[in-house]
Amino acid sequence: MNKLTNFKTQIIKYTLIIALIFEAGSLPVIGFSLEFLCGLAIGVAVSVLSILIMVTMAEQVLASGQKWLSSLGFIIRLPIYGAGFLFCYKIWGIIAGIACLLGFLTGSTAIIYIHGIKAKFSKDRKVRPEIMEEFEREDRDREEGIWKN
Repeated sequence: MNKLTNFKTQIIKYTLIIALIFEAGSLPVIGFSLEFLCGLAIGVAVSVLSILIMVTMAEQVLASGQKWLSSLGFIIRLPIYGAGFLFCYKIWGIIAGIACLLGFLTGSTAIIYIHGIKAKFSKDRKVRPEIMEEFEREDRDREEGIWKN
């Protein structure tokens, strides 16, 4: 499970970097706002907690083979998101609520950046030969299917 630990650490690191970018981006627009900062912090905390739950459930599914655990992870995470947003909105108002929603996006944005954008432009990206062969076989099968129709 060391790969999942590395995955988790990398995602959390980029989540925090993206949160700092969001905070810096808010300064010229609304200036320093404690409400925004608190809402963003809670949103990021919920996002990191969600990633931890997701990784834990993935480990459990891989270890036990019980696929329903992934649905359980979603059911656990959903009310946490709701509680985080409601807490921010009720305590600090609409600015904190919006910041909390932005905080929720940091985890997803980190995943998209690491496994989408960064991976696509990486010059040292290597694909295992058996995976590359599988991709090529799928491409050939798809092309043959197109020409047969």
